[in-house]
Amino acid sequence: MNANVGMVYLVAATVATYTPGTSISYSSGTNFAEAVSASLSWDRADGHFYGDDVELDSDNGVLGYTIDIEPSGLSDAARHTLLGETASSDEYTITDAAAPDVGFGYVRVMRNKGTVTYEGWWFHKAKFGVSSEETRTKERSVEWRVPTLQGVGAGVSLDSTGTLVFAVHKTFNDLSSAKAYLNSKAGIT
Repeated sequence: MNANVGMVYLVAATVATYTPGTSISYSSGTNFAEAVSASLSWDRADGHFYGDDVELDSDNGVLGYTIDIEPSGLSDAARHTLLGETASSDEYTITDAAAPDVGFGYVRVMRNKGTVTYEGWWFHKAKFGVSSEETRTKERSVEWRVPTLQGVGAGVSLDSTGTLVFAVHKTFNDLSSAKAYLNSKAGIT
């Protein structure tokens, strides 16, 4: 069994075009911060069908997901891309507009019996927000504070089957290949 031993290379890109039943395209791909942590929770159906006092069928399909991502920090440009803060000259404004849909990904560093592999994960569509940020004075010892991005993901229909797709992942033997995989998904050159 592979164990997760690290996380690197956070990337995101704004959804440029998406029509259900067709492919999705992205713009503004960027490696927006160093990765600190991510906590992913899949939302699943919990339907059970009974007959003659026994379970005949059940459904545990994915309905969506929530994710908390802790980056090393957020630049103004990253806040614009991920949160939809509007830029005017050198000033950024937080408005009541919904955050943009973005695709995003990261690399999970995995280890199995001493062998390290790299999983590139790409999530097709999510909206991010920051619920709270803490700022404090510098005291005797430095406490590092960064915002946590809270994302809610949705499935996308990428072909005529009607199947919703939430994420894809691929395992690589080296980090540079995993990064190249994510760069191709996010349109980073």
